[in-house]
Amino acid sequence: MLSNRLKYIVVCCSVLIACFCAFTVFAQGATKPVVVIDPAHGGADPGVLGIDETAEKDITLAIALALAKELAKESSVQVVLTRNSDKAVSLEERRKIISEQKPAIVLSLHANAGFGKTASGYELYYPGFKNIAQGGKDAAGKAVAGSHQYLNDTVKMARLVQKNFNAIFPRKDRGLREAEVPLAAGLTAPVLTVEIGFATSPEDKKKLATAKTQTQIAQALAKSIKSFF
Repeated sequence: MLSNRLKYIVVCCSVLIACFCAFTVFAQGATKPVVVIDPAHGGADPGVLGIDETAEKDITLAIALALAKELAKESSVQVVLTRNSDKAVSLEERRKIISEQKPAIVLSLHANAGFGKTASGYELYYPGFKNIAQGGKDAAGKAVAGSHQYLNDTVKMARLVQKNFNAIFPRKDRGLREAEVPLAAGLTAPVLTVEIGFATSPEDKKKLATAKTQTQIAQALAKSIKSFF
């Protein structure tokens, strides 16, 4: 009797262990969505030089690193940075990274300039549907075939960013615009360019240069990414 009971216990334990192992293998095999964060410029390319010679490359890198840190807290996505230091990365290299990673979303971070010192606020850009509809080519004239879901996903991401940025920059939303996005040329990945603010604006530059605002921007972008999935 004791022997039969012992056999029963052994069999039950074996089944539980097998189930646990199978679940572990499944969990390990499950792929996380990839998010590519692209801090614009870098190295010898400073980007926009704002007031007090604040370089765009430094602002975008600081926010990108803070965003990667925010996303790492939950580990629900795999984060890939096109650069993680002050180094030059060509447009072709950035496109190659995106092409190889096949990301669910790409955020390209920039600081804006122009329109005088009074211009301020954030803008969002994506390749748009117009050129795709005219001959199946992207904004750079390269042929793009298949589903346009990636453009729908870009718009979805843009709306989330607008919603979460409003808490940091109230009444500073300059809108989502269709425009040529060189980084997205020839790709079918959702690429959203985020012009975070104007480095040439005293008001925007003061905010963008502070660790507090950079963290707030990173948190807003992280919240948008999590909501996207």
